[in-house]
Amino acid sequence: MNKISALFFWLAMLPAKLYEQMGANRSQLALILRYKLIMDDRRPNTFQQTQVNRKKEGVSRATYGTMLIALFMGLLNLIAFAMGADDITYFTIYFSFFLFLLSATLISDFTSVLIDPRDTQILLPKPVNDRTFLLARILHIMVHLFRVIVPMLLPAIVYLAIEYNLAVVIRFLISAALASLMAIFFINALYLLIIRVTTPERFKSIIAWFQIGFMILIYGAYQVMPRATAMENLQQFTVSDYSYVRFLPPYWFAASVVHAWWWLLVSSIASLLSVWIVVRYLAPRFNQKLAMLGGSSESLVSQKKNTGSLASETGYVKRLAGILTAGTVERAGFLFTWKWALRNRGFRMRVYPAIGYILVWFVISIYRNVFQLGESGETGLKGSAAGLLGLIYLSCFIFISAIQQISQADEYKASWIFYSAPVSAPGPILLGMLKALLAQFFLPLAIVVSGLGFAWKGWVVVPNLLLGFSNILLISGLLLLINYKKLPASLPANKADGTGNFLRGLLMLVFNGAFGVAHYFVYGFPIVVLISVVLSGVAVWLVYQRIARISWPEVATN
Repeated sequence: MNKISALFFWLAMLPAKLYEQMGANRSQLALILRYKLIMDDRRPNTFQQTQVNRKKEGVSRATYGTMLIALFMGLLNLIAFAMGADDITYFTIYFSFFLFLLSATLISDFTSVLIDPRDTQILLPKPVNDRTFLLARILHIMVHLFRVIVPMLLPAIVYLAIEYNLAVVIRFLISAALASLMAIFFINALYLLIIRVTTPERFKSIIAWFQIGFMILIYGAYQVMPRATAMENLQQFTVSDYSYVRFLPPYWFAASVVHAWWWLLVSSIASLLSVWIVVRYLAPRFNQKLAMLGGSSESLVSQKKNTGSLASETGYVKRLAGILTAGTVERAGFLFTWKWALRNRGFRMRVYPAIGYILVWFVISIYRNVFQLGESGETGLKGSAAGLLGLIYLSCFIFISAIQQISQADEYKASWIFYSAPVSAPGPILLGMLKALLAQFFLPLAIVVSGLGFAWKGWVVVPNLLLGFSNILLISGLLLLINYKKLPASLPANKADGTGNFLRGLLMLVFNGAFGVAHYFVYGFPIVVLISVVLSGVAVWLVYQRIARISWPEVATN
């Protein structure tokens, strides 16, 4: 147990005599809580799950990571004090950020604490009474909440102590505590809503998608919010101009700090009422639904219900595989990669956030170069070859992230099926894998980039689009041929190649940039571009033919 967890454990166990008077077993309670906190240190948080290569010994300081992330979001919340024209606006924006980020953080990382079937599987069969079991769970939840809330509030406390006075800090702490209670109400309500509208088996998948979206949103906020503080309209904005804002919880908490103590009474009643609703109505129903997560019958029912949708999805993928592949082995590699990449939660957690980061960069770049520069009369992306080529070649980074992760899986031992199948060479499987990743991660973006290219330049941009996309196919093939001749889902997820892997990845980024620079110099010469399209197409055919001839010894030694 790390020092922070040890401190929280000591604080939680201070009223041990009170726990005994409540009917709990003191020694059992301390033992259960201690090991729950130790396991928290070994359970990766949302951001640690996206790390490409974790050490083989696993995560041992996840608590520090969680608190550092909460501290970073607390620093991000301080931007609220640079937006608006008065104090009530500052605090309303701050509590809006705080409520949203706290709720999203708890949904992302609190799920593994709240929904932990191991409690019922391990502790209930043991001689542990109900009060000890329930109290250990409550204390564990409280410790987890404090590890998120305290570092998230710390930057604001320091700022208010410097810029305001002690009375404001005290009122702020009270309002923040009430806001935290309301966030817990929102989370319980959301959990119950999700379980009511979907099967318990899909509950964790929905939470995983939420985690991915939350990480992308944090990155987007990190890019957008500092720029937003410089906008003149936001500097003159005040929430007092809008009467309906008084019906929103963030305003109640802000008014408790700025205006009068009677607003504190309003926010206290609202927060305590939400807690009562959670205890009286939501929690019992949620626990009933939660008990279903450990069962298997629900999973079988959901599989039967989803048979039709899976069949339609399989038909679409098979048609796509029939168009893009040649031969049964290559088609099998395509279908396996396509389905595994879509359904494997670990692969999604490692790859999809990187895709989101690039898409956020796309949107910000387009807005900055098209709208902002266009309004100022300057020539931006709308008239620039570099902007269009940047969109094309930056899309290759999405594929690089996918192909780096496609060979890593927690279930890598199941890859024996590739070696036991009567396949003379793994080349067709790798080629099918490459085409599946291109179809899944590059084709949709290529369609979007094509639409943007037509909107900016018209049909004259077609040769350059063809050259750019052909070069991406060539770069992808060379990337697999040089660096990643590994079968899909055949390596442990924590396998790392150290410095060599980093240098090879850096080399591929430079390689991709070299293609983009070369394309930029021939961009304005249509004849040269058309000749380059033909040469690039021939190179793609040669490289892909070489991939199809990869042998088993090459895969084993790569």
